[in-house]
Amino acid sequence: MTSVPSCPREARWELPADPSITAKCRALVREALTEWNLNDLTDDVVVVVTELLGNALIHGGPPIHLVLSAGHSTLAGAVTDGGSGWPRLRVAGMDLEHGRGLRIVSALTDRWGVEPVPGGAGKTIWFTCSRQPAVPSRPPPEDVTVAGRSPAEDVTVAGRSPAEDVTVIGRSPAEGVAVTARPGQ
Repeated sequence: MTSVPSCPREARWELPADPSITAKCRALVREALTEWNLNDLTDDVVVVVTELLGNALIHGGPPIHLVLSAGHSTLAGAVTDGGSGWPRLRVAGMDLEHGRGLRIVSALTDRWGVEPVPGGAGKTIWFTCSRQPAVPSRPPPEDVTVAGRSPAEDVTVAGRSPAEDVTVIGRSPAEGVAVTARPGQ
């Protein structure tokens, strides 16, 4: 694996096409974001990079490159591989093990996209993440229970109003996991 810093807030790595590199890559991303004081983006960016690296290892081909570039409050990243396959958003059933990666990337980033590698085989999947202003957390509305927690507990539920008769998916910042709630349950 080769790391080539091109400026103080940019890191570039050439990664081997070996699944064992995934854990090392997560550590490198954590280290870079900590050094750049982007700790609030670290967990989401680690998940995004892991998903994109997994796609490059399974569906792409060598060479594989990871680039992270930090602005004041924004991080841009990209994973490039030499494979000819093009990523697709899929609908994954509850019983399927694969097919959710790009939906996870979409949920955790501000923007993402795919571009062909100029003059050759392969593609680059890029993403951007921005720091969000601190928003005081508040408990969910009275008629929503989140994963067995009472409404008085500090859990974030995002995406739907409690009056809607649908499942609400959100992320608990403290746990960094998905939580599900049904109104009135």
